[in-house]
Amino acid sequence: MQGSLFGRLPDEIGWECLVRVEFNSHHNLRCVCKSWNAALKSPQFYQERKKLQISEKRICVLQKMDSNWKRVVVYDLEKNSYKSLPPIPAQIYGNCHCHVVKQKLVLIGDIFRSGGGNCLLLYDFACSKWREGAAMPEWKDGFASAVDEESGLIYVGGGFHCKYPVASASVYNVEEDRWDLLPDMNTCMDDFTGAFADGKFYVMGDGHYCHTIEVFDSYTRSWKTMENRFRSVSMCFVSAFERLYFFFGMGLIEYDYRQDKLNIVETFPTKNWHVSIDFTVVVGHNIFICRWDLIQGETFYLLTPPSERGEAFKWTGIERPLGSQGYAINAATLDL
Repeated sequence: MQGSLFGRLPDEIGWECLVRVEFNSHHNLRCVCKSWNAALKSPQFYQERKKLQISEKRICVLQKMDSNWKRVVVYDLEKNSYKSLPPIPAQIYGNCHCHVVKQKLVLIGDIFRSGGGNCLLLYDFACSKWREGAAMPEWKDGFASAVDEESGLIYVGGGFHCKYPVASASVYNVEEDRWDLLPDMNTCMDDFTGAFADGKFYVMGDGHYCHTIEVFDSYTRSWKTMENRFRSVSMCFVSAFERLYFFFGMGLIEYDYRQDKLNIVETFPTKNWHVSIDFTVVVGHNIFICRWDLIQGETFYLLTPPSERGEAFKWTGIERPLGSQGYAINAATLDL
């Protein structure tokens, strides 16, 4: 850091103090002076918090309140509390995907601005503001998407356009607000779920598209088709702990993509339990699961992997925060 930010206090010491202030107080700190405001908005500020392992884990949850009103809440697991973000400045009519890239929440999907036309929305936590981003190259729904944490790129594949499944794919650069087309997938699919791991974008379709998994290699920029050895559809799967975890009817399946090995590691509490899963996200050393059914309504779980191979996974039910409303559509993990 250059210049004097803290009066007579050396900048090195002041900076060490500033990065350790909890996130809920950052808004007040930005009001102190222009220098502090600029410091807290800088990428280096959050990078330093992450480097010192003092960043705070949050879950950004997109909620449906009624047929035309949706909102985003930031959920604090440790305190079991939530805080609403400012109102979304556009209408979300259908499905919508959530991703976080460098303290920016990105919403991609059936989003239309008030003046007409499709768009993408970003919320910058550094300045607490929404803004519009470039729309996808073609409007479509039912697509798969995933973020490459290393590069910050968001990959999108498949979906349906004008009621027909498509094989098109693209990638979004958040920093440059730019979409680039990718080669088409080998198979037209819709109702997708996706994950990114080890430089590859994995895409699985629903229904009669579930017999294959499409894999895009970000280094060779080419697709290959894998046989779905599960012979079943996964409502969702997630990249975590250098593995892919698939939620199938027979249980939780762990896929070691480096050694191409499958292993059923956990069964579910009840039959067809996986069918009601809305989304899964990785939070620290846990997988956060949101599901909904007619009997229990919306419920949250934490799935903790064993510390040693051969031990059982741990399921922990989480109480819904007091005062929360609506139901969750999608979510993304945030480091602050």
